[in-house]
Amino acid sequence: MPFIFIDQGSPSIRDYATPKSKGTSPLTPSNPTRAVQGRSQTGQKAYQQNTQSKPMSRQVHRAGEIMSTPAISLDIQQVNLEHARQTLIKHNIKHLPITENGTLNAILSECDILKALAFKQENQEWITKKVFAATVATDIHQLAHVMFDEHIGCLPIINEQHELVGMVTRSDILKITSQYGPMEFWA
Repeated sequence: MPFIFIDQGSPSIRDYATPKSKGTSPLTPSNPTRAVQGRSQTGQKAYQQNTQSKPMSRQVHRAGEIMSTPAISLDIQQVNLEHARQTLIKHNIKHLPITENGTLNAILSECDILKALAFKQENQEWITKKVFAATVATDIHQLAHVMFDEHIGCLPIINEQHELVGMVTRSDILKITSQYGPMEFWA
């Protein structure tokens, strides 16, 4: 599934390949442990019954189902440090997409603003111009991988015209995991 990568305001679409990791696949159950010093095999039997009775294919949630809407944003002409800070405080959010003529252009975070205030950066150096974005059809598995691999806390969700339609944050993904269990959304 392609992700849209916006760099200095010019979007490009790229396929995001998740890095190959070592270890056990999240869909493969690990081997059960043996009983220690004569304890009963009840735990092992329950584990085997549990892993054999549940199907491995699960429902996959899409970004459109979990995104926060409406997405609060600022136009590039309105951006200044104090206005951005006040917007984050007013709406109790941590990420603020920046748009230009309605299309996603950049993003800033609460951390970016705090650093700019601490180091007294007056120009717009504190705005992140390289932005990963996704579409409403992107599945949660891919969203989580990109957020983890790229060390980002949110992904703006955009339509075909690159207009901002919503946001998916770490909190949105954690909310899904707490409601449906850790493996319910993996395909």
